[in-house]
Amino acid sequence: MKKPFVFIFFIAAFFSCDDGDIIITGFEFEDIDLQLCNGSLENESVFFKINASNNEAISYNFVSEKYNSITVLDSPITFDLSEGTSNLIYRQFNVSISNDYYCSSVPPSDIIITEELNAISGIAEINVLIASEDDEDNVPAEEEDINGNGDLEDDDTDGDGIPNYKDQDDDDDNVLTSVELENGIADNDDPRDTDGDGTPDYLDDDDDGDGVPTINEDIDGDGSPRNDNTDGDDLFNYLDPDTTERNDNVSPDPDNTEVLTTFRTTININNIIFDGNNENFENDDFSFGFRDVDNRRNLPKNPN
Repeated sequence: MKKPFVFIFFIAAFFSCDDGDIIITGFEFEDIDLQLCNGSLENESVFFKINASNNEAISYNFVSEKYNSITVLDSPITFDLSEGTSNLIYRQFNVSISNDYYCSSVPPSDIIITEELNAISGIAEINVLIASEDDEDNVPAEEEDINGNGDLEDDDTDGDGIPNYKDQDDDDDNVLTSVELENGIADNDDPRDTDGDGTPDYLDDDDDGDGVPTINEDIDGDGSPRNDNTDGDDLFNYLDPDTTERNDNVSPDPDNTEVLTTFRTTININNIIFDGNNENFENDDFSFGFRDVDNRRNLPKNPN
């Protein structure tokens, strides 16, 4: 197998918040999926690629209590491969393997390794940072820069300490922004402005302009103004300027919104030397990278 050993992998692996399933959405390197799973040891992570057409695979595993795919690292975790605390291994097999080879607690017994190369030196650096955050309220993040200064962090319409681009209820009226956008006008995507005051409902704490804040038009106090219609017409109270009943014993619901946060794991391994003096490769000094492994999780807007 005489070929350079310089692999750069680009991948977005999105974890659902319920079951942790991986959905591969993009990659490079000969159309082969990058996969990852927990190892057999406590706090062990295994990153790997399988080339089924050539019955070969490359894997990197490490054990770390600090690493968590959804926890930002204050500083990178580093490993010296010569110390044996992590492993970069290239293998060829007698048959094509599946991810069970790495992820199953009992690997298949009929797999024979026909060639194996272990990295005996190199420096690995693992980092986890937040790549992006979004509230999925159907308002693009760039449009939630209310003051237009290019900084999304200082736009907080409702004063709850959560920037609008991470807040699914931008005006804290217990009606989600995504619900307050639809204006009911054909071929018009402008956000709804019920009272015509120039402030769209999703940024307006009094949607119908009747002097009663939307949140206080939750007459039954169940946390939602969207089921209160005391006069029996076709409008909820919070959209009906003719209905001014109020309930002042209602507070913003801290649990009605989540932030979709993308945590990015980057692993780079430099100055690698394999056993056998790299005799199988054209380059004596090369690097290996698992890059842009994105784990997306829905997290409470007030995680603390």
